Amino acid sequence: MKRILIAIFSAGWLLPLWMSASVMFQFLSAEVLPRLAGQGPINTFPYVQFSEQAFTAASIWLGAVIMYWAWRASKGDSLAPETT
Repeated sequence: MKRILIAIFSAGWLLPLWMSASVMFQFLSAEVLPRLAGQGPINTFPYVQFSEQAFTAASIWLGAVIMYWAWRASKGDSLAPETT
């Protein structure tokens, strides 16, 4: 169970990063392309703000993961999986 939680913690930052990129592409298709075509915006969702917040969360999470693994490596802990 511990290894599963460590794996989720280590790779979980990818979810907010993916959300950030996905929302930014939605912004381009829902807001930028209609404006280039001379139309008004069709949605008022704060795409850029949400994308920025998701990217910030992913960056902080990634920083925490790097700090965790650096701490583990500096302690001399074996990074190999434990045998049970």
